[in-house]
Amino acid sequence: MADPHIGMVSFQDALRKGSLKLGPVAGHADLFSHFDMPAPGEGRLTFVRLADDRRTVRAFLSCLWNGEVEGCPCMAVGYAVPMDLRNQGLAKRILQDVISEQAAQAGKRGLSAIYVEAVIDAGNIPSQRVAEAVLKVERESLTDEASGRPAYRYTKRVDCQPTEPAERGS
Repeated sequence: MADPHIGMVSFQDALRKGSLKLGPVAGHADLFSHFDMPAPGEGRLTFVRLADDRRTVRAFLSCLWNGEVEGCPCMAVGYAVPMDLRNQGLAKRILQDVISEQAAQAGKRGLSAIYVEAVIDAGNIPSQRVAEAVLKVERESLTDEASGRPAYRYTKRVDCQPTEPAERGS
């Protein structure tokens, strides 16, 4: 279980140095995405909600595709918000927006559903509250393989609306 706060701090540093390319997320003026490959064959999609200066992270969410659940792709998420911006609903909002965006993208690819999974340290009560509020599923107790620490897994099925690709030349 990686700590998304560490990823957010690293992302913020790279953003300020100008070493990241961000793409806008349609329908969200302050939401941007970045794709990278942290390991061979492992794609990571990171979403950030930025301040008006477009250089300051207000909310961070990292996604990795993590196998399948019941034959549907599973998106593992980790989210973080800078300490001075917590308790404003920013984590809930970015999680909701990313789930909606990824479900829409999956629907465009003809998928009927995706799963969203959050594995959260048992001591991280604020992050658990975000998962409970947004995912609205029962949690599963586990021991995280990487850290050996007690954790909770929240796994939610999200139905997608398959859409026909737009016709060329229309």
